[in-house]
Amino acid sequence: MRCIECMKTRRVLRWTLPLVVGTLSAILFLFGFGAALRGGAGEPVGEPAPVAVPAEQATVRPLRILLLGDSLARGTGDSTGRGVGGNLAEVLGEDGSRKIEVVNLAVNGARTRDLAAKIERSSIRDLSAQSEAIIVSIGGNDLFGLSIEPDGSFAPPGDEPRAHYQNVLDRVIGIVTDLRESAPESRIYLVGLYDPFRHRGQNLGGYVTAWNGDLAAAFADDPGITVVPTADLFVAADRLSADRFHPGDEAYALIARRIADTF
Repeated sequence: MRCIECMKTRRVLRWTLPLVVGTLSAILFLFGFGAALRGGAGEPVGEPAPVAVPAEQATVRPLRILLLGDSLARGTGDSTGRGVGGNLAEVLGEDGSRKIEVVNLAVNGARTRDLAAKIERSSIRDLSAQSEAIIVSIGGNDLFGLSIEPDGSFAPPGDEPRAHYQNVLDRVIGIVTDLRESAPESRIYLVGLYDPFRHRGQNLGGYVTAWNGDLAAAFADDPGITVVPTADLFVAADRLSADRFHPGDEAYALIARRIADTF
């Protein structure tokens, strides 16, 4: 009897138990495989979890600033080399949230006719449309080719000063209007005039005031166009550069700050 019981026990251990264990393992494998195919276990097959991209690695288009016009837009007289564009980029980029790109196409000595012709180019129109801000300084070289009247006051060149003044004003208005058509989403900043002769004992204040007032009135209905006042920056302090005509370092920084305050 004892031997028969021993034989039964050995048979169970040798054949039955492995068969049962194997069967259970197969059932568990099939269940797990089916769940994986259905996506019921972990992440769905073939759809990896999204990976977060650090903010500093995200692609952000630079904020582009385009400068057009004459020597003031160019930055002549600024010993630091920054001018309006460089100073503005520095102010706007202080928090490091966005790269600032400055494109300066201003030319020393440019007059209204020069800029009017330049903005007719398709490349300039395209560049204008791709710029968040367009800074324009123009008209000064047309108006400051001045003659001295018998009473010591200044008048623009030509036989009819008022007609010359109006022609220059009309061309500036036309330039800014054309830029607005090329770049309807861009903000346009038109830099006002200042009196560079004030500290020479000559006064051009009334002439400059009239000009700046006419510009402001011309674009008063367009919130996307800002006339930037500059005349007051030179009244109480001598902020001219060494050439005694263009703004100096401090004046350029102040003009840029005024523009930045309206962004």
